[in-house]
Amino acid sequence: MRQIIHWLEAHKCVNALLVLFYSLFVVFAHDFFVQISVNLMNYLSLEVYNQVVAAIALALLLGLIYLVSYGIKNRSKVDFAGLVFLMMSIAGLVVHFFVFTEMNIEFIHAAEFGILALFLYPLVGRFGAAISFALAIMVIDEWYQYQVLYPETVEYFDFNDLQLDLLGAGLFLSMLKTFRILAKKQPVGIAKRSEFYGIIHGALAVIILLSFSFVVPYAYQATDGTWLVLNAIQEPYGFWRVHPEIGSTYHVLEPVTGLVVVFGICLFYMAMDPISSEK
Repeated sequence: MRQIIHWLEAHKCVNALLVLFYSLFVVFAHDFFVQISVNLMNYLSLEVYNQVVAAIALALLLGLIYLVSYGIKNRSKVDFAGLVFLMMSIAGLVVHFFVFTEMNIEFIHAAEFGILALFLYPLVGRFGAAISFALAIMVIDEWYQYQVLYPETVEYFDFNDLQLDLLGAGLFLSMLKTFRILAKKQPVGIAKRSEFYGIIHGALAVIILLSFSFVVPYAYQATDGTWLVLNAIQEPYGFWRVHPEIGSTYHVLEPVTGLVVVFGICLFYMAMDPISSEK
């Protein structure tokens, strides 16, 4: 993996094209894989399908735990700060599984955007930058599903998925940090990081859009000038939601809470990079 990261870092054009084509694939191939998933679910039954997906996820988690345990035994090979981020990422994914997961297959999001983050890291040279650029693709992907692919069936902009995407990206990046697979690019101080200002500007843009009702959290707040309603669920809004078709019980992040969670996770993973540049 170290050789791949360094090769991509040395071949920026190839790396950029890889990021571009993979991003387009993730966004525009979504419906194709959803149809495959639905057909397989109908063939196996929802219960069996969820069990199969959970078993695969558990096997991957056990494999990851083994790798971490092996690394800890060889202390010189492990960055313990990275290990903290890795454990926090795993903990976040476990919480997501039991609280926010509508269907087990949704965890494919974590893998998809984890791979995207791996492609972005050698291109931009910092973990925080990889996370912030990946977030832009995540937002486009969720908007595309909500407004273009499934406008008649999807009732809300899915901050649950954004949270899962970010945790998946953070998991893959924290694995690189844990096992000291780092880009050769020299770190820069936080005041010179484009991703830091990008997140701040993104937060300000969201505040402006909400303030002028171009984007509103709920349907009853919509005006003639509203472009996007973030949550159009019709039934009474409680902590737990029962899916109207498959009957699963899960929590839907409310829009403002979801925005805070998303920005918070981004800032959390930005802390994986050194705060100041090396002298």
